[in-house]
Amino acid sequence: MHIGTRALLAVATAAAVAVLAACASGSGDDSTQMPSPGQVAPGSGAFKDVDNAARELVTRQAYWQAPAALDVEQTQRIGLAVGEGEKLTQKINAMLEGTRKTAAGPVEVGPTVKATLRGNAEDVEITPSESVNATTGSDVQMLWTWLVHPKQPTDKLLLTAYLEVPLSNGHVITHEVALTVQVRRTMAFTAWQVLTHWGTWSAVVTSLVGAVSWLLRRRRRRTGAPQEEAPEPSVANATA
Repeated sequence: MHIGTRALLAVATAAAVAVLAACASGSGDDSTQMPSPGQVAPGSGAFKDVDNAARELVTRQAYWQAPAALDVEQTQRIGLAVGEGEKLTQKINAMLEGTRKTAAGPVEVGPTVKATLRGNAEDVEITPSESVNATTGSDVQMLWTWLVHPKQPTDKLLLTAYLEVPLSNGHVITHEVALTVQVRRTMAFTAWQVLTHWGTWSAVVTSLVGAVSWLLRRRRRRTGAPQEEAPEPSVANATA
């Protein structure tokens, strides 16, 4: 190879090595790397505080204490409990006697939890009753009770409890816990329906009375029609 050509190749190689070295040193000086799209850098993001505060919560089992069935137009107490313990059991036995336990699944709770029970206003009236929070540390013992007044019979009355768990950073975590229960018809409710719908029943009774009267008049006309009188027999022989 010609001496001039070798010299040019050597110069080009040296230049390329210098450029690569400069690029490598530049990338090494920049310690901040941009995350790829859709990726959040560790230790940053809008949910960092929420995640840190949520680690303070504990997970416990929730369960309902409610009658097997409710009676329409009768006010009855139902409860929602989280955790377990002696004080909680005593309150359930005292306030919710005769109810049965229905599992509602695990929920995350903290030292303070607010519970609200909701249902269709056309089907039920709900009044908050007593609540108990005997929690000590991680020993969770919580109970909320409500007075429930069903308005009409149904096979599945849906009740939903909304649990609000405030975090130390001011945010709130919510849970929804649902319960379905049967509402039975009573004799008193049936009688009340008859009285409140008296206008309809009165129209039906009037129609029935009119039909019966028409049938009776028709029968009387048939039985009261004039009949031909039989002629008196003539006397053939007169006795002396």
